Amino acid sequence: MALVNVGTAFRGIIGPPIRFALRVYVPQEELDAEHAPAIARALNPFEGGVHELTEQLSRLADTSHSPLPPAREPLWTIPFSTAPSSESRFVGGVGDFPVFHAPQRLRRSLRLFSDATLNDGAQLLPLLVPEKQVRDAAREISGELFEPLYTRESAYVVPLAWFAGFTMEDRVVTVHAGHEVHRLVAPADTAARRVIQGAQIVEDAALASAGTDPDVMSEEAQQAKAFADDLTRLGRWLGTFSPASLVSLDYGSLADRIQPDESPRDMADALELLRSNDQGAATAALRRIFQRWSPLAHLQAAN
Repeated sequence: MALVNVGTAFRGIIGPPIRFALRVYVPQEELDAEHAPAIARALNPFEGGVHELTEQLSRLADTSHSPLPPAREPLWTIPFSTAPSSESRFVGGVGDFPVFHAPQRLRRSLRLFSDATLNDGAQLLPLLVPEKQVRDAAREISGELFEPLYTRESAYVVPLAWFAGFTMEDRVVTVHAGHEVHRLVAPADTAARRVIQGAQIVEDAALASAGTDPDVMSEEAQQAKAFADDLTRLGRWLGTFSPASLVSLDYGSLADRIQPDESPRDMADALELLRSNDQGAATAALRRIFQRWSPLAHLQAAN
C-alpha cells in the first residue's frame, strides 16, 4: 500500500498522463494579496496548460533541479461571461469582469506527500524528493495555508460527483491552435446548489433502501451512502466560493473521443429518477456514464 501512496505522490509532482480538473476562478478582490503582482501577467487556460506542461518536461529532463513544482506560477484567467449561464448575472449596469485561478501545484503536491506519510509511505518518500527539499518547499508556501484550494484533480476518469454540478447547457467549446478544447463552466454557487441537492436525493435513496435497520445496510445502500458523502464534500468545497466565482471542469485532449459528453444529462436524469423512487432507471442512467468512461478508466490498469 505504501508504494501505491508514494506512486500517487509521484504522479502529483510530474503530472498524471491523463488528467481532469475542477478549477475555481475567483474575482480579483478575493485573491490573496500575494497574488497581486501576477494579475497583470495572467494567462488564458490554454496558455496556462502549455506553461505547466513545458515546466513539467523541463523538470523531468534536468535532474539538477528540484522535482517539485515551483512555488510561484502564473495565474490563469477567463472572463466571467465564459459561463453560458452568466448573462443573467449582468443586471443593473454591471458588466463582465475577469476571474482568476491560482494553480497551487506545489501546495497540492506537498499535500500528497503528507497523505503518503499518514499511510506508512514515509520511509519511501526520500526516494522521490530529499526531506530538506520538502521542508524548504513547505516554507515557501506557508503563506498559502489559510487560502482555499482552487483545484481538484483526477487521473484517468472524471469522478462521478463532478457531473452533478453541471448541465449540458454549461458546455463551452473553444478553439486554440486549430484544436477544440472542451469544458463545462458554471457559476460556483449554482454548481454548489446542484451538488448539495443531489447529495440529499442520494442520501434519501440510501436510507430508503437500507430498510428498517439502518445499522445493517445492503451493499447497494452503502454505495449510495458513499456517493452521497462524495457529493456533500464537493458541495461544501464549492460553497466556500462567492457567487462571483466560476468553476470549470477541464476535460483535456484525451477525452475528445467522448465529446460531446452526455454525462451531465445522465447524472441529472439519474437524480430525478431517484427522486421519483425509480432506482432501476436511475441505475441505468448511471451505467451510461460508466460505459462511456470505461475505455479511459481501463488505461489506468494498463499503466
